[in-house]
Amino acid sequence: MNPFSPTQSVGTLLTEANRHTGASEIAAQVLLSAWNSRDFTVPVENLSLLDGDNYQHAINVMNLRYHGRAPQSVIANGDKKFHALWRDWSHLETQRKEAA
Repeated sequence: MNPFSPTQSVGTLLTEANRHTGASEIAAQVLLSAWNSRDFTVPVENLSLLDGDNYQHAINVMNLRYHGRAPQSVIANGDKKFHALWRDWSHLETQRKEAA
């Protein structure tokens, strides 16, 4: 069983995304994909860049969506924090091809 609460998981991954380390990009992708999966995706193979605890946090965030909860809803000022995350990582948005 995962010992982390959803609030703790979202907060921890937000902190990791804002540190700009090797795991920051995948932390941001997990959060942004759970927030807006039309524009952001998670490359599953990159989950291996997370250490064990952060991997469990990522699973928790994905599990939130399985249960119909948005990640920004479990933290204080979530909308503001996720918009800031989007601004910082907007270059990760999925490029969609226009229908011909």
